[in-house]
Amino acid sequence: MRQLMDYNKVNYFEKADSTKHREFIISQNNCILCGTVLELKHIADRGILEIKEEAFCPHCEVKTRTKTHALN
Repeated sequence: MRQLMDYNKVNYFEKADSTKHREFIISQNNCILCGTVLELKHIADRGILEIKEEAFCPHCEVKTRTKTHALN
């Protein structure tokens, strides 16, 4: 069952004034299929100075995105 997302309960450190901003934050932090808050896993590779970030839904068991960040 798809969870209803409450746009007023956004767990984020910035103030999201606009509906568009809140919708973007929710799309990045919640599963598009079921609305569950995504879990993030970070894997550091100091040999190539990168951190790999993987977001996945613990309910659906779907990986939603993978990003690679360079270490300075």
